[in-house]
Amino acid sequence: MRNEMIDLIRFLKTFGYLKDPRIEAAMMELDRADFVSSEVLDWAYDDRALLSFGTSGKVCSTSTQPSLLVTMIQELEMRDEDNVLDLGTGTGFCACILGKMAEKGSVITVEKNSEVASVASRNFERYRMKNLRLVIGDGRYGYEGNAPYDGIISTVAFSGMSEVLFSQMKIGGRCVSPIYRSYMDTPVFLFERTDDTTLKVSETTGAVFMVAEDSEPDPLYRKREFSLRLTNGRFQII
Repeated sequence: MRNEMIDLIRFLKTFGYLKDPRIEAAMMELDRADFVSSEVLDWAYDDRALLSFGTSGKVCSTSTQPSLLVTMIQELEMRDEDNVLDLGTGTGFCACILGKMAEKGSVITVEKNSEVASVASRNFERYRMKNLRLVIGDGRYGYEGNAPYDGIISTVAFSGMSEVLFSQMKIGGRCVSPIYRSYMDTPVFLFERTDDTTLKVSETTGAVFMVAEDSEPDPLYRKREFSLRLTNGRFQII
C-alpha cells in the first residue's frame, strides 16, 4: 500500500465522505494508480475524476471522483452476502471495491467497450478477484443472467430507470445511478424498489458523469423526490 493511497483514504474519512469501514478496508487493498491512465498518474491520489482509458484522442472511460464514488457505494447499504450489479466497469476500481465488500456474495460488472474491459480484466487478475464476473454489454440492459440483484450501481448516466433494470432489482433492492439532465448536469439518484410495481426515487447529490449513447432527458427527473409506479410497461409518478 502506497502512502499516497493511505493519505487519500484519510482525507475521505476526515471530511466525512468515507463512513463504512468495509469500504475503507477494501480501498486499503487497492491502489487507484492501477486504475487510471498513465497520463494522469501524478493525480491518481487526488479527489478528482480522472481519465482511466482513452484512445485516438477519445475519452472512453473515466475514474469517478473518490469522494463521490464512496458516497454512492454507501448508499447501496450493502451486506456481505449481497448480489450486486455494477454498470460501466471502466478499468474496474468500483467493481473491485464492491467485490471485496461482498465477501459472501457476488458482483456482475458490465462494460460496453471491449478495450476498456480488457484493462479491467487485468486489474481483476492483479487483485485476485474471485467473486467478480465481467460481462461485455450495454449497461442499460443490466444482466439478466444473475438477477435479481440486491444492489445496482452505475457510473454512467442514463435517461432514467428502465423497466428492464427495475425487473432485475429485488423487492427492497437499491439502485444508485446518475441521471442525464444535460451533459453538465447528471445528478445521482437513489432508487428503492418497494414492491412489485413501485419505486421510491430521490436525488442525492449533484454530479457530472459520462452519458450513455443516445440518452434523452426525461422530464420526470426534474423533480428531486417522488415515487414511480410501473403501469403497462411505463413508469408514472404517483
